Amino acid sequence: MSRKITAEDFMLIRLVSDPQLSPDASRIAFVVRHIDAEKDKYRGEIWLVPAQDGAPRRFTGGEFSDSSPRWSPDGRWLAFLSDRQKPKSQIFLIQADGGEAQALTKLEDGGIQALRWSPDGTKIAFLFRSTPEAYRKEVAEERQKKELPPPPRLHTRLFYRLDGFGYYDHSYWQVWVADVETGEARPLTSGDYDCQSPVWSPDSQTLAFLSDRREYTDVEPGHEDLWTVPAAGGEMKRIPSPFGPKGGLSWSPDGRAFAYIGNPDPNDQWGTNNDRLLLLPAEGGDTARDLTGHTDLSVGHLTLSDVHDAGSEIVWSADSKRLFFAISTFGDTKLYEINAEGSDPIALTESGREMGGFSVAPDGRTVAVTLATPTTPMELFAGMLETPQGPLPLQPRTQLNKAWLEEAQVETPEPVAFPNGEGGTVHGWLLRPAEFDPSKKYPLALYVHGGPHAQYGNTLFHELQFLAAEGYVVLFTNPRGSKGYGETHTKAIEGDWGGADFRDILAAADYGAGLPFVNKDRMAIMGGSYGGYMTAWAVGHTDRFACAIADRLVANLHSMSGTSDFPWRHGVYFKGNAWDDPADLWRCSPLAYAGNIKTPLLLIHSDGDLRCDIGQAEELFAALRLQRKPVEFVRYPAETSHGLSRGGPPSLRVDRLQRNLAWLNKWLAG
Repeated sequence: MSRKITAEDFMLIRLVSDPQLSPDASRIAFVVRHIDAEKDKYRGEIWLVPAQDGAPRRFTGGEFSDSSPRWSPDGRWLAFLSDRQKPKSQIFLIQADGGEAQALTKLEDGGIQALRWSPDGTKIAFLFRSTPEAYRKEVAEERQKKELPPPPRLHTRLFYRLDGFGYYDHSYWQVWVADVETGEARPLTSGDYDCQSPVWSPDSQTLAFLSDRREYTDVEPGHEDLWTVPAAGGEMKRIPSPFGPKGGLSWSPDGRAFAYIGNPDPNDQWGTNNDRLLLLPAEGGDTARDLTGHTDLSVGHLTLSDVHDAGSEIVWSADSKRLFFAISTFGDTKLYEINAEGSDPIALTESGREMGGFSVAPDGRTVAVTLATPTTPMELFAGMLETPQGPLPLQPRTQLNKAWLEEAQVETPEPVAFPNGEGGTVHGWLLRPAEFDPSKKYPLALYVHGGPHAQYGNTLFHELQFLAAEGYVVLFTNPRGSKGYGETHTKAIEGDWGGADFRDILAAADYGAGLPFVNKDRMAIMGGSYGGYMTAWAVGHTDRFACAIADRLVANLHSMSGTSDFPWRHGVYFKGNAWDDPADLWRCSPLAYAGNIKTPLLLIHSDGDLRCDIGQAEELFAALRLQRKPVEFVRYPAETSHGLSRGGPPSLRVDRLQRNLAWLNKWLAG
């Protein structure tokens, strides 16, 4: 008999991600991330599995983390990243048939990402950011021995830090190339600008990449230029491209075109537009062909979860006639295919799932993909594309979470939809408690997702399952402002948080209260980031909830606009600015309505949160405590970040879940 899910269960789930098919389509390399509970750390391993028949096997592992497996073009080698030379990360090579992994690079302390083999197999391009000498481990330890404080930091641009990463300290992501035979690695770019998405030309002579190299890039509309640089080193060349933000660059195998993900509005800092799949001639131009704009679908991975690793690239077919990419829509993230000449995109994976990552072999037919459902963590699948293309027939290639699924009682969320009272519909899901008895009355937890421009969806969410296991009805929805339902739905809250979104939340509360098995007097509202914002906004505008939990919230848009890790562009999304016209920012701030709050409120925040500064919780806590309102403030240490609930220290993730449950039980019990 299965047992109910506990707060610790996320530590038993193995996260399968980053599938990579070998060039001959016979094997799939992928990453398995798990938690070392004893040491309170995450570990990553490279695994291999035959594409058709045979069991998966661990290929690397140990007291370190490996990631980003990439096959050499001849299939004889796997390159991957590893921190086995801590604190330094390096690129390692290992023979595909097994053996000892050897470090290819000998880089100084820093970060590495975006490995790319050259088509001729002689080089590997990558991005490297060097840790400034003053902050390297050995230097920091020497200062500690001398009882010296850390050195001061100098900031000259607004974008000087990133949540989950830390401070840039005038060190930027640069394009590097390593020679596979000698290991010699050297930079191809320099300067006080980040680079991203390095890709090879088909002849292995040139690298293209994206970089915004304007003087005031931190305060102007988003715009990445397309650049090329000789692989042997030399002068960079700017390729003309449409103005606007870009990502996910991919060079066609025939060398004639670039594909990238773009937003047609450079001023859309918050992403209310659908991201589009765009094609640009290799020689550049003032316009790019929009392949997906006519569909009102948003390209990319937008589904939220606390037990997944998701993200993928644009992949061309070997004949340069088709492209493969992700779209998030109506709670799903799917793999799509589209003709490069233009057509409607075709969904290759089914509804009711979240696609995490994928790989297409050079044969253009064999596909590997990771998929999750609302009741199963991501696992690896493989299949062969049929002609004409349509739903991809898939066979499971891993079942690494089978034992956990047989042990734990996972509830199936029920899709729901209800009117919002303004002619629209709110879509969401309802989780009934474990051992559900329709004759009983249960407390309800209404969840609001972060973003706000993201989506809840058809994927496993441990935190929601945990509360259902503890006897709560859990309702989670995609109100206006969410992604996945078209641009009109997303833009409905642009510059007006607490308007249409709040009315949809109230419609969700009405729906929940009307369920015959819900006790309408024992309902809570809770959420993180923007979900924390909406929680604080809700209790400042209604007393219908018996308690609330605001996690890593935004309480004051006025102060938030100058303390977040990403620079706000004033007067574009919200009206006015923070220095001489702050009225609109204050109007939309939950702190402005703290005098109305009577609902018991739990605030959860991290000292290391660089997205929503800890001051957001401090301001609201002080306002409520000074008014003698029922409020508590849980403050997690600087070692945590905005992403505590998804990737923070495992022991603190458990602590947070237990505190959430204790708060709900305190105010909703009986």
